[in-house]
Amino acid sequence: MNRRRSLRREIVAGYSLILLVALTLFAGATYGILRRSLKSAGTESLRQTAATAERFIAPGIPRVATHEQRLPPTEGAVETLRRRSRLVTGETVEIYVARTGAVEQHALRSFLLIALVLIPVTTLLAALAGRTVSDRILQPLNRLVTASREIGIGGLARRVDEPERPTELRELALAYNGMLERLQRAVEALRSFTADASHELRTPLTAIRGTAEVALARPRTAEELRDTLEEVVDETREMLHLVEDLLTLARGEQVESGPDEIADLAEVLRDVQDVGEALAAAKPVEVRLDVPDTLALRGDAGALRRLFLNLVSNAVKFTEAGAVTITARSTAAGEAGDGRDWVEVQVADTGSGISAEALPRVFDRFYREDAARNRSGGTGLGLAIARMVAERHGGTIAVRSAPGEGSVFTVRLPAGA
Repeated sequence: MNRRRSLRREIVAGYSLILLVALTLFAGATYGILRRSLKSAGTESLRQTAATAERFIAPGIPRVATHEQRLPPTEGAVETLRRRSRLVTGETVEIYVARTGAVEQHALRSFLLIALVLIPVTTLLAALAGRTVSDRILQPLNRLVTASREIGIGGLARRVDEPERPTELRELALAYNGMLERLQRAVEALRSFTADASHELRTPLTAIRGTAEVALARPRTAEELRDTLEEVVDETREMLHLVEDLLTLARGEQVESGPDEIADLAEVLRDVQDVGEALAAAKPVEVRLDVPDTLALRGDAGALRRLFLNLVSNAVKFTEAGAVTITARSTAAGEAGDGRDWVEVQVADTGSGISAEALPRVFDRFYREDAARNRSGGTGLGLAIARMVAERHGGTIAVRSAPGEGSVFTVRLPAGA
């Protein structure tokens, strides 16, 4: 079975091998240069020796011509030089000089011995030093690994240390802590969502069970049984509505990118107005619409219809008298300060409004401001779905409201081609 090599071992082995190869190449190049230098110095020494000897033999006599020639080495010599000079007197002086090269060979052997000893020793010392340095550098990574093994689903609030050096490990720790923070938010949202969904589903199921148990407690007339079944149907309808909203949220969160089709938002809003008028038929509430003939944007018409239908139905529900106004307009590039074209839709009502304490939470799942709203017939998921649809389309949704002054929901979506 192959043993897994640690990062520290890989670093030390890699850099030690690089150092060994570099020192070997350096020693080889130095040996070659030293050998040529010693040979050149030896030849120059022969020439100087021959010239000096010639001056001793014929001092002060001018030379007519001088010729130097390297001869094949004699026995025991590595290089022989012949110097022949013709004097003005007509005589010829001929000198032979030879060298053994023992000094050069000794110097080269000494260099090779030093290189053969120092290269392995230097590499070994570098490996030991590299091991120590890598241990210190990788210590934060070891702490990160240890902390990762200790962090479980119940300890996502814990964070790993973020070392100042090296920069790469600091960035890794920052990225890891960011991932833990996202996981913590996701798990907390899942727990909250599961608890809220269980609570919301328990209420209609308990009502259905209680109604059925009461009906079975004693004999009932056909009319009483009919009333009981109608109550069961009403509670079942509410539960189905809740399940559909939950499925909508679950499916929407699994979509990674927005739809890639062109929709006419003006047509969608006209349809929403028709539904809003039907919902407001039993109240002195007027549903108004102010939109251009066409408003093109890139999106899913069905999802956008549900977004604005949720806003309009909420507005009608909490408006006892007055009007619900739907307005839409296109904003020119740069008007919003970001250089993009947007479509802005506002749903304004003259209803009861929302308190300042509730405003930050109106888009939370299952959130309903008070008991009166809790019994108003809703799942508490409409605004959460509206925000999800807006964000899926690359847009935003915001609300401005005050008690007794109504509410204004503003949706901004990227304009289409």
